[in-house]
Amino acid sequence: MNAKAGMVTIDNPSFEEPVTNPGDFTTVLSGTQNHWAVYNTGNTNSSRQFGAWNPTGTDTFVDGEAPDGVNVGVVFLLNTTNLAEAGLLQTLGDTLQLNTTYTLTVEVGNFADDNPSDSFNFAGFPGYRIDLMTANNPTPLASDNNTLTPAEGIFETSIVSFTTGSSHSDVGEALVIRLVNLNGTGIEVNFDDVRLDATPVPEPSTAALLFGVVGLICAGLRRNRTS
Repeated sequence: MNAKAGMVTIDNPSFEEPVTNPGDFTTVLSGTQNHWAVYNTGNTNSSRQFGAWNPTGTDTFVDGEAPDGVNVGVVFLLNTTNLAEAGLLQTLGDTLQLNTTYTLTVEVGNFADDNPSDSFNFAGFPGYRIDLMTANNPTPLASDNNTLTPAEGIFETSIVSFTTGSSHSDVGEALVIRLVNLNGTGIEVNFDDVRLDATPVPEPSTAALLFGVVGLICAGLRRNRTS
């Protein structure tokens, strides 16, 4: 069972739903509005907000706009740090396939404090994690656990890669993407332009056959040159 090569369908990958006006934030409490569900390990902060932010016309990011489209995803955890992480997740229509390399790419941003008089202090970065998972297994297939440290107002690209072999206990299970704020020093992590590529990998027997065919062709070419 192999996946077809190409991009896996992700609903609302750049958080353009719900439509949000420039400089506004739209709260999303469940996956019904924008296809992303809330992942919340514990309501320990005085405020936890999930949704979409339109940075157009603000100074929250250096270039004044989202990496893709006009909105970015928001995971905002106020005040109490280092307790419970939280984030957004989506269960995909595609399932885990054998002999396939999955490459998950996400833009991860550090919300800058564009208004010093604001009641929230956005300085710092609470850390993030990007998980590629399956629906019935709490252990991720692969993760990027806070390897990037984007500067204030900057997005950086996170890449998570995982390859299945000829067998895997989760084969046929729905794929899940989880975007996490680790709730460290700082308040908000932003996410955007979520992409998942699936590339079939030849099974060992097929790869050996192809190698053998190539070897025969090369040998034939050498003989022809000798002749």
